[in-house]
Amino acid sequence: PGGELAILTFAGKDATEEFNMIHPPDVIGKYAPDSCIGMIGGGGGAQVAGGAPSGGSVAGGIPMEEVAKHTSKSDCWVVVAGQVLDVTKFLGEHPGGELAILTFAGRDATEEFNMIHPPDVIGKYAPDAVIGVVGTGAP
Repeated sequence: PGGELAILTFAGKDATEEFNMIHPPDVIGKYAPDSCIGMIGGGGGAQVAGGAPSGGSVAGGIPMEEVAKHTSKSDCWVVVAGQVLDVTKFLGEHPGGELAILTFAGRDATEEFNMIHPPDVIGKYAPDAVIGVVGTGAP
């Protein structure tokens, strides 16, 4: 709807701040789910605890069945807006307390998360928590 120029203005640049000001958090998942090709700064696809590749480099994404295995204080994953987050190291830093996150460990917390957080909060406070996107896991 904004036209080519709206996108080309930010070609090769980080448009996160401007994008988040005018789009709801689910817009990419709804209208351009195949446009995400990876995460910036994700590294070379190293394995993380639990066997899932880091940095969103998995073709096919991380299945919810895998996310559901990470439900403890020592190994906690949640899903927000299609992104899989390993929030284990962030639990103690969360202003709302560990329990607020642990309640959704291994599950999709998008609806509840969006009710109380601004769209840029993950990028500002826990950018390293994003380990991939939800998918089938198939190559």
